Amino acid sequence: MSKRKTRKETKARKRGKKAYETGAKLERRVANWLKRQFGYECKKRDLARGKISKRPYEVDIHGIKQEWLGLITTHLWVESKAYKIKRTHVTKLVESARDVNDAYNDDIEKWSPKMLMLVSNKGFDVDAIGMADKYRIYCVKAGRTFEFVGKMDREDFENKEGSEY
Repeated sequence: MSKRKTRKETKARKRGKKAYETGAKLERRVANWLKRQFGYECKKRDLARGKISKRPYEVDIHGIKQEWLGLITTHLWVESKAYKIKRTHVTKLVESARDVNDAYNDDIEKWSPKMLMLVSNKGFDVDAIGMADKYRIYCVKAGRTFEFVGKMDREDFENKEGSEY
């Protein structure tokens, strides 16, 4: 029986490792795309403190774009998922961003995201897109190319239209 359990654990561990590697590869692709196409400096797996939560949030990609000689800084919070995004992922992102924004307003955190983005290589549930549209969150499907889906499009992103959370 212990051999069988060991084999199951090994299979689960391999699946987990593969999922982690797939997610990390997607994060690298997205960070490179944001840098090449839009000029963002990207920090992968950045930590952001919230006002309520004791542990910091892990931001998959923290995009930073400085303009006007550094006088204007735009912060972008990107969550990338190597699976289909559902409504609960949108809700989690919104709540996390609100908590970090509250921390920023109380001088606990040094930055607050102006724009929120979800990226998936498997697509989006219809309810997820509807909720993302409500909060003006950018949804991007990462296939061979990067395609904006939902109400917030590439033009809005280039104009730095903020999310409303």
